[in-house]
Parts: sequence; C-alpha cells; structure tokens
Amino acid sequence: MKKYRKVTLQITTAFIGASFIVLLGLFFILSSISNLIKSYEKLVVEGTDNALYMDKINKLSMQEQLVCSNYVLSTSDENLAAMEAEERRIRFELNASLEEFGNRMRGSEKEQIYHDISSSCYSYFSDISIAMKLRKDTSKTIAQQYMSKNLLSSFTTINKNILTLSDYIQNEVDTSKKYMGWYSRTALIWVFITGFTILFFLIAAFIIVTNLTARLEKNKNNLQAEVENKAKELTVQNNKLIYIQEQTIIGMANLIESRDGETGEHVKRTSMYVDLLVRAAKDYGYHREILSDHYIELLKKAAPMHDVGKIAISDKILKKPAKLSSEEFESIKSHTTAGSRIISKVLSNIESTDYLQIATDVAMSHHEHWDGNGYPQGLKGEQIPLSARIMAIADVFDAMVSPRCYKAAIPAEEAFDFIEKSSGTHFDPILVDLFLKKKADILMIMASS
Repeated sequence: MKKYRKVTLQITTAFIGASFIVLLGLFFILSSISNLIKSYEKLVVEGTDNALYMDKINKLSMQEQLVCSNYVLSTSDENLAAMEAEERRIRFELNASLEEFGNRMRGSEKEQIYHDISSSCYSYFSDISIAMKLRKDTSKTIAQQYMSKNLLSSFTTINKNILTLSDYIQNEVDTSKKYMGWYSRTALIWVFITGFTILFFLIAAFIIVTNLTARLEKNKNNLQAEVENKAKELTVQNNKLIYIQEQTIIGMANLIESRDGETGEHVKRTSMYVDLLVRAAKDYGYHREILSDHYIELLKKAAPMHDVGKIAISDKILKKPAKLSSEEFESIKSHTTAGSRIISKVLSNIESTDYLQIATDVAMSHHEHWDGNGYPQGLKGEQIPLSARIMAIADVFDAMVSPRCYKAAIPAEEAFDFIEKSSGTHFDPILVDLFLKKKADILMIMASS
C-alpha cells in the first residue's frame, strides 16, 4: 500500500509538474504571438501611414516651390492670378495634410519632430508669400533676390526635419524587427519545451504543439517579409529626399546664374565638362588615391554650387556691360569666399562631410591659378584642391564660348587654344592635356546644349 501511494504521489507530482510546464509554455507562446501581432501592427500600419504622409508633404512642398518659382520668374503678368490661385490650393491641401499628420503624432514620442516640420513649413509659406508679393508689387529682380536668399534655407530645413522623422521611423522599424525576432525565438523555444513535455505524457498534445509550431514559423516568415518590404519602402523614401535635395541645389544654382543673364545651361554644361574631365583623370591614373567613384559622384553633385556666392554680389556689378573698376572687381572676387560660407552654413546639417568639403573647395578655389596669381588665397600648384583645379578649366572654357552681358561668345577653337596656352600658368598641365584629348566629346556637349 505504501509503495502504491508513493508511485501515485510520484505520478501525480510528475503530472502536476508537466501540466505546469505545459501551461507556462502555452502562456509564453500566446504572449509571444500577441507581441508579434502588436509589433506587426505598429510596423506595417503606423509605419506605412506615416511614410505616406511624409511623401505627400514632400510632394506638396515641391509643388509649392515650383509654383512660386514660376510666379517669380514669369515675364508676363497675364497668368499671375491663375498661379496665385494654384498656390492657395496647394497651400490649403498642405495645411490639411499637416493637420492630419499632427493629429496622428499628438501624444507620441514623435510629436516634437512633427512640430519642427510644421513650423518650418509655415516659415516656408511666409517666405513664399513675401517673394510673390515682391514680384507683384515691386519687380521680378527683387523677388528673385529674396527667393535666392531665403527659400533654399527654408526648404532645406523642411527636408532636414523630414529626414529626422524618417530616421526615427527607421529606428522604430529596426526595433520592431528586433523584438519580433526575439518573440519568435522565445515562442519557438517554449513550443519545443512544451512539445517534449506533452510527448512524454500525451501523444495527441505533441501533435497539436507541432502544428502550432508550423503556424508560428509561417507567421514569422510572413512578418519578416513584411519587415523587409517596409525597409525597402523607407529606402525608396530616403532616395526620393536625396533626389529632391539635389534638384533643389541645381534649381537654386540656375536661379543664381540667371541674375547675370546666363541660363541653366551653364550649370548643366560645366557639370558635364567636370564629369568628363574627372573620369579621364581617373582612367589616366592621376591622383588615384583621391579619385574614387564616390569622390567623382560628389564632385559632379557639387559642381553646380561653384558660383553660389554670386548671390552676395549686387546686380549693378554683376550685370555691368563694361569693364569693371578695381573696386568692382574686388567685389566680384568676394563671391568665392561668400560661396564657401553659404555652403557651410546652409548645407552643413543635411549633407555629408565629404560633400561639404568638396563643395566648399570648389566654391572657394575655382579662381586660383596654377602659378599662384589667382584669388582669393593665392594658392599655387598642388596647394589648390584637385576639385577646384578641375572646376576651373570647365568654368573658364564655358564662360569663353558663352555670350555674357559684357562680351560676345568666342569660337570653341579659340577657347581650346587659350586653355592650351594657359597650361602651367592658369591651369594644371596634366588636366589641360586630358581636357584637350576630350575635345570631340566637349564639342558634342556644346552641340547638344
């Protein structure tokens, strides 16, 4: 009897222990599934909607910029009323989107970032209203000057704040993905513990747990696929923001060039000449420690900013159709230092350190001469940054073959002769040789523009 009671107690104890393990395992399994579902909802539903709102705000901001630019640059007053109506419509829609997005952010950790986006948008509205009013009440030139000085900074602030929110959402995605993996692993571990325990006492229970494991694995794969898709979508959004930044930089460079009678073709051609020359230098093996593919892409992106400092030069000097006085020439020379300062101030928070270094070098030093007789610092030879030496040849060549308010264009052959004769004095001799070898390609670029 005592032996029977002892075996019964052991069986009862084992059964209670196994039941406790089974119940504990089921609790952790259900808890992990619940957490997986919550993570999925937060990642897919909230993340998708936030990304859509950011994309909509970006597109509307770009439309607002385009309408304002067309309004300010319009040579006729006939369509101004229609453009004003279009600007009001876009602004109303953007305000509605900001309000809807703000309601979503209210009470969340991202609320302050939303307020930064909203504030920068309203500041941007104010700058656009002023630019359009100046165009309507004063003159196109004054409106262009105001637009050049203020809208780039406002627009880049909006992009910077949206990038901050994108980074925040990306961090949430990464965190959700990490917890989803942890919950999946926890659930699987407890499924196996429960399975082996139930297998020891009841075969049927083992079959049920096995099926549950299969379903969990399938859900895990589906959730991981959703996470990967969301990560790809966020990458596309970031690429769109980068494209918007690049187009904004090119647009502002074109606007600045238009002040002295030049069109956006100068920015386009010089960028193409720079790209052609820097790739020829890389193929030749010149400064191979510098000329990586990454450097080449950054230089091509920075080339349009070489004359951004002209925004600080008065129209009286910039558009003078005669020879400049010594005081006026000194003022013109200051566009190099002004350009470097503007790039550092405006783009420091939204561009990489590598890009800022190349862009400031190009703006500051593209008028330096190989023999040391250039400006603003009188650098000589290899002291001049490689990016500025490449930019100098492209800029001077295009300036010679293009008409300006103070001169007529000269034939391409004369410009090539000047570049060749200036080898070793004005320009880097090796770069001059490479440039002249690309004469046929350069003439094709000229013809296409």
